[in-house]
Amino acid sequence: MDRAERTFVTRCSLAVRPFDIWTGKAPLPSSLSVSLEGIDRKPLRSSDGSYVFLDVPSERCTLAIASPVYREVREEIVLPANGASPPVITVSLQPDRAYVPPAAGTGAIVELRDADGLPLQGAEITAYLDDEMAVRGRLAEERSGGDGQRLKIAPGHGRLAPGDAFVLKDRDGSELEWNRVTDWTEQPTVMALDRPIMGTWSRGTRLLPAVRATSDAAGLAILPFRGLLPAVCRIHAEIAMKDQRWRAVWQAEGGKVTRLPAFTVGVE
Repeated sequence: MDRAERTFVTRCSLAVRPFDIWTGKAPLPSSLSVSLEGIDRKPLRSSDGSYVFLDVPSERCTLAIASPVYREVREEIVLPANGASPPVITVSLQPDRAYVPPAAGTGAIVELRDADGLPLQGAEITAYLDDEMAVRGRLAEERSGGDGQRLKIAPGHGRLAPGDAFVLKDRDGSELEWNRVTDWTEQPTVMALDRPIMGTWSRGTRLLPAVRATSDAAGLAILPFRGLLPAVCRIHAEIAMKDQRWRAVWQAEGGKVTRLPAFTVGVE
């Protein structure tokens, strides 16, 4: 067998970059199990904390992340054709009940109940903070609907990280739009987005920190925020279950994890 016949070629198919949404840092390897369901490929760990899968034999796969302290992650992924750049998937790890919040971490824990007082499992919560101290940036240029997936911003109080959710909210507070940072580009003030901007937004529009969470079997949901925040944090939330929607405004404290009163959906 000559040298050419002994050479094996491997290729990177997928890189997964998990981060702790409460700290903004990569978690310890011992706290995670990262795999592709039904595919016998163990990932390599890169120097930046990413999990790299080589030679994945399928164009479609399901990413699975299991952990004793984070909520389970399952995400369907379509891999590019041969020759295309492998995707880098940033995953925001949500805390589970066994998670120990960081020192001086800001957040809220809420118990959701249905009209019969039973735990409401599987409800989706989207929440954001609306305060000048919480502003993470302002649009540096006007934007109109469907205008690409990059956003140029002027700095705010703190910096959004890849995987972070945010809302754009206009001056009078009547319009808002959700999005998520996928990465920062080669320009330090320009970030790549999860989806195109849909609304029309003027220069100076605020970017506010946001989180998404799902209630567990006990109806509990944890809403973590990080960075510079006000002493009193008003959390604006929308709760969704099937085709129903409810809105709530909760109050938390900067630097503390607040256990909110139980919230029964459909009751003002």
